[in-house]
Amino acid sequence: MIKEAKYSSLILCVMVICAANAAAQQTVKIDSNYANSYYQQRIEYFDKMSIPKNAIVFLGNSITERGEWQEILSDSAYPIINRGVGGDNSFGILARMDRILAAKPRAIFLMDGINDLFRKLPNEVSVNNYKRIIRLIKLKSPKTKIYIESTLPINEEMTKEPYTKERNKLVPLLNEKIKAMAVEEQVTYINICPIFQDEAGKLRKDITPDGVHLKASAYIDWVNYLKSEKYL
Repeated sequence: MIKEAKYSSLILCVMVICAANAAAQQTVKIDSNYANSYYQQRIEYFDKMSIPKNAIVFLGNSITERGEWQEILSDSAYPIINRGVGGDNSFGILARMDRILAAKPRAIFLMDGINDLFRKLPNEVSVNNYKRIIRLIKLKSPKTKIYIESTLPINEEMTKEPYTKERNKLVPLLNEKIKAMAVEEQVTYINICPIFQDEAGKLRKDITPDGVHLKASAYIDWVNYLKSEKYL
């Protein structure tokens, strides 16, 4: 009877531990919020400007939004459209894809990821959102060329916000997973990190005003690289 009691107690302990672990997993929350006031303003702005047919769309967060793509690519044979939203994440981009795909763009250059890391979203969540975006493009605009660009590093020596700290070391792993996903989905992955990072894998101080965003002149190097590799 004593052995049976001990055995029953052991089983009970295991069940309690398993239940505790399950409860802990269930309490993990994913920050999928994106529709803040600035996001809404940008959507209102986009809704008043239709995307021309056969356009090349640059899609992403504030890093994309700050690029003067139309001016740098003024010699393009196709319309150049900026669909960057400051502070946006992979959930927000996914939510606005229908508006973009209705125009059947010629190509989409997607560069995102850093805000997902700032929000501490698991890589699996971010990569799954990328996958959903890609499959939506293939479904609703199958002739659109899809280019997935690597998430840029940051320079934490220059950033002030607490949520940016200890994030740069996570960028390479996220990019590895994004690249693997792009290969799996048979779309083009473009590693733009070498253009902008230093030997330590940080965003170069000479091309960023704050450790996260790019100076205006850096976008010229970005476009020149895309041209040199025949993506544009």
